[in-house]
Amino acid sequence: MTTVTNEKQAGDLLARLVACPSVNPARVPPAGPPFGEGPLVDLLADLVGGWGAETQKVEVAPGRFNLIARFPGTGPRSLMLEAHADTVAVSDMTIEPFTPAIRDGKLFGRGSCDDKGPMAAMLLAIRSALASGQRPRATLYFVSTCDEELGSFGAHHLMAGALRPDAAVVGEPTDMAIVHAHKGAYRFRLTTHGRAAHSSNPSMGSSAITPMAAIVQALDAGLAPAMKAQAHPLLGPPTVSIGTIRGGTQVNVVPARCEIEVDCRVLPGETSAGVAAQVRALVDGILKADARLSYSLDDLEWYPAFEQDLASPIVATTRAACQKVLGAAQMAAVPWASNAGVFHAAGIPCVLFGPGSIKQAHTADEHIALAEVVRAAEVYAEIIRRF
Repeated sequence: MTTVTNEKQAGDLLARLVACPSVNPARVPPAGPPFGEGPLVDLLADLVGGWGAETQKVEVAPGRFNLIARFPGTGPRSLMLEAHADTVAVSDMTIEPFTPAIRDGKLFGRGSCDDKGPMAAMLLAIRSALASGQRPRATLYFVSTCDEELGSFGAHHLMAGALRPDAAVVGEPTDMAIVHAHKGAYRFRLTTHGRAAHSSNPSMGSSAITPMAAIVQALDAGLAPAMKAQAHPLLGPPTVSIGTIRGGTQVNVVPARCEIEVDCRVLPGETSAGVAAQVRALVDGILKADARLSYSLDDLEWYPAFEQDLASPIVATTRAACQKVLGAAQMAAVPWASNAGVFHAAGIPCVLFGPGSIKQAHTADEHIALAEVVRAAEVYAEIIRRF
């Protein structure tokens, strides 16, 4: 088969993407570089616009953008290749995050693995598909979304619009396996509200920390085992993880407020509302003994779980592409979440596929093998040709 690209071309493109900072600002409007996806979206729009794409830059929130690039086809079907633009933070990195370096065939830098390596491979595949000068049969969308790392509101916003391709390939570092199922994630903040008082006379107040201690224990001892009873044959059981806790103002004041943030990994068919109802029932039982106590539960992030029917055409097409390019097609189910859950919930058949390993995502020396980027580009190009 014709080679789509080589390691130098892959390295040159990926270095451009990594050198353009796009750190997720963690629910705070970005003040400037390295925060926000805007500069990277501008780079992408210029690039694919030069290849003849119809581009639409959509501001989802201040400084936060999706890019929709459309390459019209001659037939009625359409395929979306999607990769998210945002990266995690860089404070603990041991390498220069935005000065790409190539060593031993690997490119180092923030986002090189998650998710600019898969993004670069998709772009190289699109360039190859267009190189013949003939319009493809299917309309091709290249989509870059914002905020995948901290809530996927870019993907949710995209699905609130009119775009409904017939299938989607979501670029993520999957070790070149075809991921057809993953867990979802429901994250929430639970706050207990008590009554402040002088610590010399604590009975005059009502501590918000004391019931929170019982709630934490109940989540670990009650909700977590109940959720684990619902094991999935591929994904295993749901999980509960309490990630943060904050409470009180100073040691000599009975605390009027305490909050925790919780991450629940859920299975296909579960909803955020269903998990929240279980949590509310648990908390209601604990707080009913003191009328001075109350609580609030605030949704933070929701990634639907995802499971694609193995008999679906997009799975068959991706399998055939992997078998041709790689010699084999490896199927996988993973415990992490992605935009695929959002797209699948909107009725779009999906698979995840890409170069790199999730073990390198978010790491202090994030990197990706350029040979894998090249091979992934060849797989994506074969998917486009076959679709």
